[in-house]
Amino acid sequence: MMKFNVLRCFCFVIILIIDLPSSIKAQLTTSTALTPTQLVQNILLGGGITASNITYNGGATAIGSFIGATSNIGLAAGVILASGSVSVADGANNSGSLSNGGSGLTSTDPDLVGIATNTLHDATILEFDFIPTSDTIKFKYVFGSEEYMEFANSSFNDVFGFFITGINPAGGNYTSQNIALIPGTSTPVSINNVNATSNPSYYFDNEIPAGLTVQYDGFTIPLTAISPVQCGTSYHIKLAIADAGDGSWDSGVFLEAGSFASAGPPNLTTGSNFGGGLLDNDSTVYEGCGFAYLLVDRGLAHTSTAETFHFSLSGTADNGLDYSSIVDSINFAIGQDTASVKIISLPDLLIEGTETVLLSLFATSTCGGSDTLYKTIYIIDTPPLKVSLNDDTSLMCPPENLFLTATTFGGVAIGSYSYSWTNSSGTKDTIHINPSITTTYIVTVTDSCGNIAIDSCTVNFVPYIPMELKLNNDTTICGGRNLFIDAEVTGGLPNYKYLWSPNITSLDSFSIQPQNSAIYILTVEDNCGFIITDSVNITVYPINANFQYTFTTNQTLAFDNSSSGAVSYYWNFGDNSEDSISTDKNPQHFYINEGTYVVKLISTNQNDCSDTTSQTIIVLPDFYFYYPNAFSPNKNEKNDFFSGYGAGIKSYRMRIFNRWGQLVFETFDIRNGWDGTYKGETGQAAVYICTFDLESASGKKITRTGSVTLVR
Repeated sequence: MMKFNVLRCFCFVIILIIDLPSSIKAQLTTSTALTPTQLVQNILLGGGITASNITYNGGATAIGSFIGATSNIGLAAGVILASGSVSVADGANNSGSLSNGGSGLTSTDPDLVGIATNTLHDATILEFDFIPTSDTIKFKYVFGSEEYMEFANSSFNDVFGFFITGINPAGGNYTSQNIALIPGTSTPVSINNVNATSNPSYYFDNEIPAGLTVQYDGFTIPLTAISPVQCGTSYHIKLAIADAGDGSWDSGVFLEAGSFASAGPPNLTTGSNFGGGLLDNDSTVYEGCGFAYLLVDRGLAHTSTAETFHFSLSGTADNGLDYSSIVDSINFAIGQDTASVKIISLPDLLIEGTETVLLSLFATSTCGGSDTLYKTIYIIDTPPLKVSLNDDTSLMCPPENLFLTATTFGGVAIGSYSYSWTNSSGTKDTIHINPSITTTYIVTVTDSCGNIAIDSCTVNFVPYIPMELKLNNDTTICGGRNLFIDAEVTGGLPNYKYLWSPNITSLDSFSIQPQNSAIYILTVEDNCGFIITDSVNITVYPINANFQYTFTTNQTLAFDNSSSGAVSYYWNFGDNSEDSISTDKNPQHFYINEGTYVVKLISTNQNDCSDTTSQTIIVLPDFYFYYPNAFSPNKNEKNDFFSGYGAGIKSYRMRIFNRWGQLVFETFDIRNGWDGTYKGETGQAAVYICTFDLESASGKKITRTGSVTLVR
């Protein structure tokens, strides 16, 4: 195929920018759904090839298709042959020695044996006849292996080859000629010949770091197998791969979809990524300061011969006046793939609008056929150049880092504009300044065509007054008392940022009830970035009221005073009885009636600082008992055990029966609940019968019977 690409550039500078996506690549995937015939006819073959007599010898899972468009294999899709299952190639690389599938048989294929260094196993061989329509055939491929790098330069390296048989246009015949060669050599591509130390420019290490998209430990970059042929003549090709030495650690060869091709009649096309000042435009140059490359790639059909392609010029632009004079032909030497025509735009200082150059290129094929391409180049007037600098501003911080940025519009810039500044040595669109007096800055912008635009900015210098900070004086308070801490800041450049340690607030003041002595440190930062620090020391007389209680009987409580820092105590038991008040440290109290009461404790230290705490007490009658109707023993520490609960219980017996009346659990300890198991096995979710035999503190016998649901 012949490609006709237009490249636009300008006489000042040419820059090619390639923007690669930054997202993580997706894994390569394989499939064995297609037959060998379908893989050749529907995937592998490209233009200018007809194939027949397709045969395959190998394991059922050792041949298939692959999708690698977003992987790092370098090929978007195609056919894969492997010495084991093709699925071994699927990423990520989480094994250094993966094997899967393969026939397990020793291979005697003479072509593979001829380039191997050891006994072969698990051979996979795809063969077919083909007829090309031009003087060359080629296809892209990548060879990968789990043998990398452990068995490089050893006798265990897996082997592959592409063997062509047929007429050699240079004389004689090809007989199983291997065309899987290192570029520019007659050396076969193999693990020993292409790795991290031998021909490393053709090798990709997929282990450091471990590849996320392909399993193989290493593989070649995309390579091209190519061979001269005689158009219209039948050839045979064998694509083969096998394990060497043993059947372990698989390898695979990837063949790019549509790449097995032989160009027919020339098919001239234009490129789509055109360099220059206009985004996504492959046909336009600016008058007087640009030029266009018409790049012609004649492809496979003509590489073995010297050729001349003729073209004609027309359009509203005049050859030699609006653009430099050019001849009407383009020449290719033997082996030369590409050549170009250069159209240089010339200035005429007139506003003419868009002018055109129409080029018609004609080519023929050595195997017959022809093609003509029509391409239009547009010459346009240069757009006006404008520049905008920062608005005038004031510099209030010594020293202050200030950036001035020139925003440029229009004009022509291949790569970038050029900038010069007054009162600055900068040459970029942005400069860093720190003037000590009021200063005016002027920027001059020049584009690729020599057009100029100017703008200016004045920076006013304002003297800076240092900050001052005042905080409360150091003080002493009782624990829990309210304290207001306030900061006063003067000078500097507002707004201020307040950072307290401990981190209490981001404001300039706060209220606090400290329980312990502490130092509060304030750091203030102004809008200039200057910092000032001060602190206040608060001494706290600590006091903490706290207590616990236990029932000695259902209606008698013993209180355990755990207050800290206290020397005196005041109790209120909340029942308005004659002894409802106590100053004992650890009192006891009898509640005449059942009910809910609030017990309050006020603890006071030697500095007359006090703290108050209270708890709600529930007083129950002499005897009280209940049990839940469900529990869920799932070991989440919530409702994991079933048991009865109550007060005034002298003796206790709980029994659990299943629906067949079997006793599954029994206990005489109210603290020992059922965990839902029976004879060490997990009990089924169901409804169980429960019975309780109880004796109250007064000796009364009580029996309760009910049910409980075990929930899973």
